[in-house]
Amino acid sequence: MGRNWTKSPDNLTLDLDHVDVWRVYLDPTSDSIQLADSTLSEDESHRAAQFRFDKDRHRFIASHFALRDVLSRYLHYVPREIEFIVGEYGKPAINSNINIDFNLSHSGDYALIAVARDHKVGVDVERFRDNMEHEKIAHRFFSKREIAELMSLQPELRIRGFYNCWTRKEAYIKAHGLGLSLPLDSFDVSLTPNEPATLRATRPDPQEAPRWTLLSLDIGTNYACAVAVDRKDLEFRFWDWRTTR
Repeated sequence: MGRNWTKSPDNLTLDLDHVDVWRVYLDPTSDSIQLADSTLSEDESHRAAQFRFDKDRHRFIASHFALRDVLSRYLHYVPREIEFIVGEYGKPAINSNINIDFNLSHSGDYALIAVARDHKVGVDVERFRDNMEHEKIAHRFFSKREIAELMSLQPELRIRGFYNCWTRKEAYIKAHGLGLSLPLDSFDVSLTPNEPATLRATRPDPQEAPRWTLLSLDIGTNYACAVAVDRKDLEFRFWDWRTTR
């Protein structure tokens, strides 16, 4: 569904019922890549160096620089001074007196950053890939209910349905911060194009699903995006990082 991506105000506050989602356009040819790289930690720079192609390395650098810049707006830190700690399953967090949860995802030319206070949050963006065996992957990882819904779609809608499902499941798993220790088939999400994003069922605890908000985002053709938050009755705000500062 469409969203109004706008420039953030100079004085940005994050209330308990706010969830901020930032859209970042990754320009791998930007002259600012060298500056961005100098802002990253030693570990981040080392991870960036592992990419074989310059384009992928520059996108990694740009997305992680954007994350530091975004978080600095809420924490009032210098971006370089933000220190991340990594949980048991790989989800990063920050040592801060403000309990901020955040998540980063990037694919193709875009990154998304989601930020919330005192609530688990996860985000995922995927650019469509025609060379993937979508139905084979779905039968391996999706729940029985999701597989049935996907296969009920008209063939021309199945790629969109597949990526709707994949990004919503990834956002939910990333919010939990449990990695693949949370099986992909242990919960059901909606996936039919043009229908609301919904966390339909959670197992073994059926009472968990009603607590969550699942939202589908639109950033461009051939992309699917979703954000998951462990709370209802939220106000989502959509900021375009390209137009800020």
